[in-house]
Amino acid sequence: MKFSVSIFVITCSLTVFSQNIQSEIDEQVWIPFTKAWESNDGEAYNAIHSDDVWRINPGRLLIGDEYKNRNLEKMHGLPKNQIIEFTFETRTVNGENAYEVGYYRITRNQDGQQFVGRFHVALRKIDGQWKITQDWDTGEINGVKITPESVKNRDFTHFE
Repeated sequence: MKFSVSIFVITCSLTVFSQNIQSEIDEQVWIPFTKAWESNDGEAYNAIHSDDVWRINPGRLLIGDEYKNRNLEKMHGLPKNQIIEFTFETRTVNGENAYEVGYYRITRNQDGQQFVGRFHVALRKIDGQWKITQDWDTGEINGVKITPESVKNRDFTHFE
């Protein structure tokens, strides 16, 4: 009986600890990510990434300043009035490292058109702040296009 109670207490403690870290990541990464992306603020967007961040898309790898400079140029010309939301499949933390996998959904306010994809993000706590160290996304899984219909039953969150 003592053993069962001890296991229960340890499991509950780890769950609460993990939820606290995920809340911290949400506050330091996903809320600023959402605000920066939706307002086309390249500087704020770059601030949530490490200096040596890897940005991977199918067929392309950008590292550090190459990626950050591209963000400053690209975000300036993006259309405004878009909303980005996320849903997570896994959120794993090991000390000051984390790895999150999920889907994003971008909705254009002017016509309601949606764009979706899958992401893998590696994070590291650097000088007390969680930063994205690797960001990978794709619009396909095993050659099958991800569509708004294919992710319609997922619970998306808009971080504010």
